[in-house]
Amino acid sequence: MLQDLDILEDWTAIRKAMASLGPHRVKVDVPAVKADRHHHVARCEEGRLFYNNQWYCRGQTICINRKDEYPTSAIITTINNDEVWFKRLDGTKSKLYISQLQKGKYTIKHS
Repeated sequence: MLQDLDILEDWTAIRKAMASLGPHRVKVDVPAVKADRHHHVARCEEGRLFYNNQWYCRGQTICINRKDEYPTSAIITTINNDEVWFKRLDGTKSKLYISQLQKGKYTIKHS
């Protein structure tokens, strides 16, 4: 077993060695990356969804598009700060995250 003093000396030597190596990470221009991430404007205000310059509210029929899939018709059942719940014509319920709309993973439009 090592003495406390030996442990502290070893720890100090390790920290000094790490500091002498310098930073080994390359900084990336963060604002440019964030600007590319969100292609669509989507936000929730007072129980309504604002998406691509159009307002959507509970009870409206929408068309949901996803890449490599057929469009789906659905009715909006709930709009929260982070997600939109909808009911498909077959009765199944699902949700879309607002971040998925912002990134363009899903798109919606009025039916």
